[in-house]
Amino acid sequence: MNKFFELIENVDLFGVQISLLTNNKGTNFQSRIGGLISVILGSVSLAYSLYILVLWTENNIPPNINTKQQTKGYAEFKWSEPLIFLSLQDFTSSVDPFRNQNNIITPLLFTLRNGVIKDKPIALFSDSLLPYSIILNNGTLILNNGGQNEQTEEMQEYLLVLASCQNDYLQDDGYCADDNTIQEYISIYHGFLDITIRLNQLNYQNNKLETFQKTYYQAFDPKRPIYTQVMLKQQETIIDDGILFRNEKSQQFLNNYEIINQEVDNRFIPHAIQSMSENTLALNISSTFLFRIDNISIVEEVSMPKLGSVLAQIGSIVDIIFLLQYVAFYYNNKLLENGLLHDIVTMYYPEFKILKPNLINKFMINEEINQFQISNQNIQLKYLTLLKGAKEKCRLNNILYEISRIQFILEQQFGNSILQLSHQQGRKITKDQLEQVCDSLQESNYLVVKPIDLSNQEIKYPYDEPLTILIKPQ
Repeated sequence: MNKFFELIENVDLFGVQISLLTNNKGTNFQSRIGGLISVILGSVSLAYSLYILVLWTENNIPPNINTKQQTKGYAEFKWSEPLIFLSLQDFTSSVDPFRNQNNIITPLLFTLRNGVIKDKPIALFSDSLLPYSIILNNGTLILNNGGQNEQTEEMQEYLLVLASCQNDYLQDDGYCADDNTIQEYISIYHGFLDITIRLNQLNYQNNKLETFQKTYYQAFDPKRPIYTQVMLKQQETIIDDGILFRNEKSQQFLNNYEIINQEVDNRFIPHAIQSMSENTLALNISSTFLFRIDNISIVEEVSMPKLGSVLAQIGSIVDIIFLLQYVAFYYNNKLLENGLLHDIVTMYYPEFKILKPNLINKFMINEEINQFQISNQNIQLKYLTLLKGAKEKCRLNNILYEISRIQFILEQQFGNSILQLSHQQGRKITKDQLEQVCDSLQESNYLVVKPIDLSNQEIKYPYDEPLTILIKPQ
């Protein structure tokens, strides 16, 4: 149980030190190792602080991001540059079926407004620069599930169909391939139809949108019609890039899309288009793609690191770094303790002055000047024993105890009256003493030459001063 209580005392972080009067004139005991640790810790802390500030100014510190999903009833998306690409990877034929001349399959783009086709379709053909490809260069998609009013537009979607060639939808210089060529092409499998859409993501470092592409690969078999829904997903990003206070900016962009495929009958899509159209249409359709905005969107809140959080981060790391200061405190404490205890030992045993301090001010025997004619190990053991006694001797309660013993001895030898009269005793300052002090303080330009023997025998204190007569020599 006693060992347990000793362990509890050793881990006490709130113990106080009893200050000792030493020969040092400063208020703090300082050392070279402690100074070196201070320089290292200060330099590391300053370098780390500058490093974090540079990262912060260059937006390289990760922001706080909060993402949530929400359902929208109304949304718009417009684009004026190539966004949607359909490319054919044909493994069985080198014929481009989407070209305007000798056309086999005509891509027709219908605009659906509230589920109704009012306008004629737009024919999209490939060209010599991008063969086998269909591109949607511009357009507007509108999601409106809540009805139209003065502030909203009617719902708008795009329906892209791949139909057998008809001369009614060709351009001026275009013409269809012969029926045999068309039937032969449609009767076989032709590889994959790549659906590629350009999407965006936000670069948090420069707050700019970056573009990337996402591609789906879909089997292309004109004999088996497929109905495909392409749902474009929007994202709204709210950026707070204020240094001290909030400064919000918002951006909306496409961040993803999903595809749902369904194989249908040859008559389903033509019949559905005819039902939605106000005009009479007779089409032989192989594949259909419906492009629409998904009503589920992503809202992302991005909070860039503010000055307060950066300073807090620097402060927390610097505090951890400065935990090493306790190493310096411990070293200085041991350095001071070893020096004081050595002085106490040499007061009683001057011969131990031959011991020299090492790096941590621990005194070791100097073999070159060993005057004891005994082994260094025995000297060191004796010295360690004396150090333990000196440590006990310099405790405050022991000092008071020694003073009390001296008081009792004096009282026994001289009586109480002598001790009582000591309160009235003191040394009177004479005129000669004052003149002697003034003379010693005056500056002199004369060079005095003295013999060595006389200089060594000269008294250090030229007058009898009780305050200094028993001061330990430096």
